[in-house]
Amino acid sequence: MAIDGSFSLHSSLTRFLHSCPKLRSFPQFDSLANKGSLVTEDEVVNELIGVFLNPSYTIPLIGCFRPVARIFVDKAVALLRLVPNLRSNTYAATSISMDDQVVNAIEFYTQRGRGLDLHELACCAFSHALDMCPFLLSSVLSYFDYAPAPFQRFSLKQVTLVEEIHELDVARISYRLLLIEPEIFSKLWDWSCFLDLVKEPHRKPDLLWCGVQILRVVLKLGYGATESLMNIIGAEEAFECLWRWEEFCRDTSLEKTSWFVEPIAEADHVAGSPHRSMDFSQENCLKSFGFNYQSVSSSELHDLQPPVRSQRLTTRDDISVSNTFILTSTLKKSYERVLLAVSQKWPVLLYGPSGSGKSALIAKLAQDSGNQVLSIQMDDQIDGRTLVGSYVCTDRPGEFRWQPGSLTQAVQNGFWIVFEDINKAPSDVHSILISLLEGSGSFETGHGEVIRVSESFRIFSTIAVSKFDTSECAGQDSLSVLWRRVMIQPPDNKDLQEIVKVRYPDMELLAGKLIETFERVNSISMLQIAGFIPGSSASVYCPSRFSLRDLLKWCKRIAGLGFCFAGSVSEYQCYCVYKEV
Repeated sequence: MAIDGSFSLHSSLTRFLHSCPKLRSFPQFDSLANKGSLVTEDEVVNELIGVFLNPSYTIPLIGCFRPVARIFVDKAVALLRLVPNLRSNTYAATSISMDDQVVNAIEFYTQRGRGLDLHELACCAFSHALDMCPFLLSSVLSYFDYAPAPFQRFSLKQVTLVEEIHELDVARISYRLLLIEPEIFSKLWDWSCFLDLVKEPHRKPDLLWCGVQILRVVLKLGYGATESLMNIIGAEEAFECLWRWEEFCRDTSLEKTSWFVEPIAEADHVAGSPHRSMDFSQENCLKSFGFNYQSVSSSELHDLQPPVRSQRLTTRDDISVSNTFILTSTLKKSYERVLLAVSQKWPVLLYGPSGSGKSALIAKLAQDSGNQVLSIQMDDQIDGRTLVGSYVCTDRPGEFRWQPGSLTQAVQNGFWIVFEDINKAPSDVHSILISLLEGSGSFETGHGEVIRVSESFRIFSTIAVSKFDTSECAGQDSLSVLWRRVMIQPPDNKDLQEIVKVRYPDMELLAGKLIETFERVNSISMLQIAGFIPGSSASVYCPSRFSLRDLLKWCKRIAGLGFCFAGSVSEYQCYCVYKEV
């Protein structure tokens, strides 16, 4: 996926097959690639789901198809549910290994009666997927609704020599899942088998090290208790085990690094084509909100602390009652890109001219997904304490209480927070946002408390720029690489007419003349201010003096005149309309 949030199935498929050239030798994959832009989402998923569990292909597959990764995981979970036995191997006489020529891992292991091996392979794939895409948590948890723990092998009474070969991988996979979501996985399974494991000094040092680390997280051991358990392998050996563990986790790190590298050719294409096509299912993206959505009751909304300066809370009802959002052809691609980024929990930066619909688009998406929006207007008066929280005086003299800030409340309650004009924010605000922009699952408040980031929490920002600055926007900030940047194009003449006709149906016959007058006034005013050439469309080609917001206010005043514009417009009506300009 490009850094602007766009996604193409064909481009992703081409990149994946280039990363895994051996797959091109299989006719089904070569034929899929030859379909070009005609390839569909279902075709890609159905053909590639077989290689998803193959360790040689899991990471590049998720890396290339991250926007549709949930579909791959859900499909794999459904297929694994059909496997008769995932708790043990039917035939344990010989060891079976899978090479990169196997394109259907489930069929390969099921036919050989290696259900436990298949289960461990699935846990490995899911740990990679979850490490790269934290938004897949609900899908991964659905697998463990019927499947055993990743360390099922340790629970078996008899362990053969062949099975001992896989123990280290099993322990590392279990530890990896535990580190990703410690609060969830520590309570999901019974980890007591690792208490017995660390009492066996004849085990491999790496296995013992993983066992100690798992107990440290599950039992929340302090430094002294952890060091006492680690004495079984020694300090020097423990350091080497840590180094090998870091090497084990490096596989996904390289793939994640590539997400922040945008090829020059692709970047030029994005900049020159704001309507670049995307191939993904909006329904699948919206389904992700169904998993992550945590409804917020009206009582919770009233429990919010008094809003700070320049802050507003928009509820679903407010959005519905206020202005109707019209998804024009110009905004459609931007809406899809924002939807795609939000479904993956990416922070989104929307930039474009004032009045182009940046905030309205976020409100529309929040309404569709059933989320609350908290908007904060940034300026030099907003500091870190305003966002995180501070101690305030109580009614009793000398007594203070902690009052969480707007950002802390949004993180806890799962609101969508929007930082309007993020480029005006002080430097300390940027430093506070770093952990959230990097996708951290926890947030540290000002008084040392660490709170868990709600599943439905999302972070947005907006920047108002002119048409000429859009290609360079958000590129000078050191944190810009952490945002998914989406350009919001101002509506053209056709879009303006569509918006006016939908918002004010009674003025449908008058819409063309209103837009013409609006653009002419814009051209004249910009000519007087900055010397722009009259005749160009002020809404598209120059930083407009008046925006869509002003046009709608004008239409609202006209509607308030109470005239009926069904037929011809009288001279008096024209005079009253122009008087409202």
